[in-house]
Amino acid sequence: MRADTDAMNPFAMDSAPSFPFPSPPVWGRSLPAFGGAGVYLPSAAPEATGGDQGRSEGAIHTLHPLGFQGSMVFASAPPVQGAKLHLASGLLRALARLNPRWTGTEGNALTLCSSTLGAPFLLVGDRLGPSLSFSHGKGRLWAAMSGRGNVGIDVADPEEFAGAYPFHRAFSAGELECAEAFCTNERARGAALMWAAKEASVKATGAGFNLFDPLEVRLGTPLVREQWILFDVLVDRPVSVWVRPEGRGWLSVASA
Repeated sequence: MRADTDAMNPFAMDSAPSFPFPSPPVWGRSLPAFGGAGVYLPSAAPEATGGDQGRSEGAIHTLHPLGFQGSMVFASAPPVQGAKLHLASGLLRALARLNPRWTGTEGNALTLCSSTLGAPFLLVGDRLGPSLSFSHGKGRLWAAMSGRGNVGIDVADPEEFAGAYPFHRAFSAGELECAEAFCTNERARGAALMWAAKEASVKATGAGFNLFDPLEVRLGTPLVREQWILFDVLVDRPVSVWVRPEGRGWLSVASA
């Protein structure tokens, strides 16, 4: 997990290792113009709004967008009883410092609910709260919150794609080529990258994979930076997805 630093290095405050992402002409440096999706290209690093710098325990981090979708905040915690509500409360306090729309809501009672499709949503007092998403990965519970629009978060690890995984049922030939370019001779790890982007995207629609087949979720050309990647993803609408390495796996945050 993840101040004002280089706009093109949003991991400047992290201790994450550098990743040897492909350089042009293998991958383009711009996203396809699906239209409508806010692209999250931080003007500063994902910013720790609490705790120590870097991937410190309990730190809350911010993704600043280009455009008008608004900032997103994300964090993780051990998956103990009450962790979801604890994370939601901390993220709301952080969001209130970034977005005037949520200022003054921090003291209200919070209620976590689920839609008929299983998507979480937050009530702040008797008011619908900001968009919220959760994911479990490597013994951590991750959460993301967005002040405007809808958010999705996912953590995917190579172990989920080991053995006789049916890659052709989840990824197009082009997506598998993309995975191989990022993770040469590490098919499971490349698949985890593609899946993290896809699952965060469908979570941001509020439907998850309840209404979409994985092959219907199409990844566009990635925009590559030293330690993070941006995808435009086409579901039933354009979705922007920011992905970074998380251990041997991947963390993705999506905005729809």
